[in-house]
Amino acid sequence: MLEPDDDARVLVVIVPRPRDLELARSAGWYRLPLNHAPPRLAADYLAFYQPGSFGAERWRVQRYAAVLRYQIVQRRDLLPEEPNHPRAGERYYRIDLGPLCELERPVPAARLRRITFIATTFGRLRRAIDVTDLFMPPPPPDVWGGGLAGKTIR
Repeated sequence: MLEPDDDARVLVVIVPRPRDLELARSAGWYRLPLNHAPPRLAADYLAFYQPGSFGAERWRVQRYAAVLRYQIVQRRDLLPEEPNHPRAGERYYRIDLGPLCELERPVPAARLRRITFIATTFGRLRRAIDVTDLFMPPPPPDVWGGGLAGKTIR
């Protein structure tokens, strides 16, 4: 398998429980509630942050997968074995994935434990020593349409 380009877009997402990571591996998709999704969901890859529920493999990004496509579905369609779940009727992104891959070196979270989403690049993911290294600097002010570029602040 070819290594992703350094500039490939990566969205780091939380995978709440080992069962959810196994579902991504075996069924080939990840679910994300629409009402919790980041404003910019477009990504070439998802990378999975593993919280405390992963025991010895907690608080790290260890795996990733290519994004194949996005769909919007109800939770009950994703998990028909849970028809009475309180959020069964809510809408979710179903993100179809390629095979799960292991990072050559997992990215631990030495201090930061609560992750929701991190938009980053594969180059940053590949080189990160800590999860905080994944955060991208904000774009220059002129990218936002004017801002402070070329202006003197007094």
